Amino acid sequence: MKKSKLSLSSKFVGLLMVVIALNGYAYYSILHNIYLEQLKAQAQTVVSNVEAFGAWVAGNGRVWVKDKDNNSFLSKAAFHPEGAPDSTVHFYSKNPALAQREFSEVVARSDSPAKFRMTSLNVMNPVNAPDEFEITALNSVKNSGKKEYYDFVGGSYRYAKAIYHSESCIGCHGDPAKAPADVISRYGEKNGFGFMEGDLAGVISVTIPSRKLYFNVLSFVGVKEIVIVIFSIFIVLLFVRIALINPIKKLTSAAHDISTGKETPINIDGIAENSRNEIHQLSLALNRMRTSSQVAIKKMREAEATTKDILAKAKAAIAKLKRDNNL
Repeated sequence: MKKSKLSLSSKFVGLLMVVIALNGYAYYSILHNIYLEQLKAQAQTVVSNVEAFGAWVAGNGRVWVKDKDNNSFLSKAAFHPEGAPDSTVHFYSKNPALAQREFSEVVARSDSPAKFRMTSLNVMNPVNAPDEFEITALNSVKNSGKKEYYDFVGGSYRYAKAIYHSESCIGCHGDPAKAPADVISRYGEKNGFGFMEGDLAGVISVTIPSRKLYFNVLSFVGVKEIVIVIFSIFIVLLFVRIALINPIKKLTSAAHDISTGKETPINIDGIAENSRNEIHQLSLALNRMRTSSQVAIKKMREAEATTKDILAKAKAAIAKLKRDNNL
């Protein structure tokens, strides 16, 4: 296996970049989830307001409104204000579903970014026919039993909440033979009927414009935050350089000198024997190795000198013997 020739600092920088990238992706995913939850909370708030409005209308049976354009919606009644017996003011009643639909039309014309509508797979009014997303949502809540469905469609966050028929709904959406005559005359008796209490009525569909997440990130991440991140990375790199790389280089140079028998000082002043700093422990160990090497080298040199002295004496003795024998 080929060994890498990169320095420890280069490897650390590479590792740091990988860690930053992984953390950046993790933070991006967290922000994405937070953004989804915010959109979902907005949509749920819209649904809650619509349901509350519908419950208010249902609690009063119906709401009566003054006719402005002589348009008859459901049923009508005449009211004669006191003091004006010859003037007739017409009022028309609206059931919860109609009131909610007209409320959605008002919201659609407003500046509110969140729009809503009510729809079903069996709509009474063709205007309320579901679009592609709503068909998918209706089938999803029908088949899975879940009460909500959401997705991103065409740059918008779409949310659908299931609604169910209550007892007050069945009067208009149950048996067409028992439905109010004005409902039959306006919508006919083919669609929007046949429901029972507790059946899935449809969904409240909410549409909220969405933006790409990086646009949202840029909206609350400024120059100050970027500078802080860069500065924190610089601090980490500086720490690694001062606390690890430089000491290791010095100790490596000292170890090389020791291995060649050179006298080299190792600064261990102020380092406690029980220090938990790994560099300190390496310095102490290297200093002990230096001391042991120096002692060993000294003994080797003393032994070498003794050996030379013995050899010299032996040579002198042999030479003397040779001279004595010649005599």
